[in-house]
Amino acid sequence: MSEKQSVKVSIMQREFTVACSPDESRGVVEAAAYLDRQMRAVSKGAQVLSIDRCAIMAGLNISHELLTLRESLDDNEQLNARLERLHTQVDQAVNGMQADD
Repeated sequence: MSEKQSVKVSIMQREFTVACSPDESRGVVEAAAYLDRQMRAVSKGAQVLSIDRCAIMAGLNISHELLTLRESLDDNEQLNARLERLHTQVDQAVNGMQADD
């Protein structure tokens, strides 16, 4: 079991302490900074927005971004699988032609 450490992050001028493993601390800090930027962007676009609503809207934006990236990754994996099948078929055809010679 890995040892936990406390990492302090600031989101919308509020400080939070997060427990994580030492190898996760950089990612936690980066994630908090990203969330802070997203929440600030949401709050900048609205005149009056509670911190809770701002967090929900930022969360929705981030979730949409994640799902779009996942869909793109799935499309790339399908394309790679198809290219691999085509590569195999070309290899088989070339080998078949060489065997006929």
